[in-house]
Amino acid sequence: MASTTDIRKGLKIQMDGTPFHIVDHTFVKPGKGQAFTRIRIRNLINGRTVEKTLKASESFEGADV
Repeated sequence: MASTTDIRKGLKIQMDGTPFHIVDHTFVKPGKGQAFTRIRIRNLINGRTVEKTLKASESFEGADV
């Protein structure tokens, strides 16, 4: 298991049983509220790109590709 602090471009992760490749990431610390990370990930099976928002406390699995 990895946390949001381990996110970097090129990392392969697994979410909901599907492998993804991190294309871009941005750390956002708003003036009010909790910090979060916005990531753009590409599905390795069908090639679609999706944008997700992860809270600082969330974690994910590394993909075995």
